[in-house]
Amino acid sequence: MNGKKILIVDDDKDVLRGLNVRLRASGYTVASATDGIQAISVAQQEKPDAIILDIGLPGGDGFVVMKRLRSLIPLAHIPIIILTGRDPVINRERAINAGAQAFLQKPVDNDVLLSAIRKALGEPEGQMREKHYSAEKEADTTGKKILVVDDDKDVLLGLNARLRANGYNAVFASDAIQAISVAQQEKPDAIILDIGLPAGDGFVVMERLRSIIPLAHIPIIILTGLDPIINREKAINAGAQAFLQKPVDSVVLLQAIRKALGESKGQMREKM
Repeated sequence: MNGKKILIVDDDKDVLRGLNVRLRASGYTVASATDGIQAISVAQQEKPDAIILDIGLPGGDGFVVMKRLRSLIPLAHIPIIILTGRDPVINRERAINAGAQAFLQKPVDNDVLLSAIRKALGEPEGQMREKHYSAEKEADTTGKKILVVDDDKDVLLGLNARLRANGYNAVFASDAIQAISVAQQEKPDAIILDIGLPAGDGFVVMERLRSIIPLAHIPIIILTGLDPIINREKAINAGAQAFLQKPVDSVVLLQAIRKALGESKGQMREKM
């Protein structure tokens, strides 16, 4: 690890968690903030080497944050990478003119993000690959495959990094129809399933899986942002092994996966 610190500024906790895991897996240390005011405060305290900044923020948008950072001499030199879901036609040129080193759109490919960070930090292209690849190599050590079903691409990216960092292989689906198809093709060892999905909700997926003999035994972990009071009992009665809420703590998620797979507590190293 090279000790370079990245400040992530985003009000979406799933995005923060996913980026945190992806950056740590590539050897960076991470600080975070969820609004414009906190971003300035954390930047002053932590003196990050680079900042990944969303535009749409409470307490002042990303452009306000950039302007404030550029006015503070100790922080004015810090490279800023914009990572946003906002329209690039409207915002890209404005961001670059305001001093951003790069303008990236969500969801961002891991290699594109790391390349932008390395360029902003003046690192050679291959310098920060070792830890990122070591986590992927470890994904082959257990042979256990997890199917993640969620229509939020940031959630998929975040869970991918967290699962691979703990030695699991991950495959993905973004709607109910694709979930059944991928499950039939990949025969996963466990499934992490959101309830709110296009083309049929998570309960429809569970019912369909239980009706297909080769898939009926696969343990299912529900991971959702929907109300647990309404959905927890229904999910368990439908055969879910666990019901977790977003954003989920890494240790809680890992324990649920281990339990679903019948793994001992010490079998997998905790890297999330």
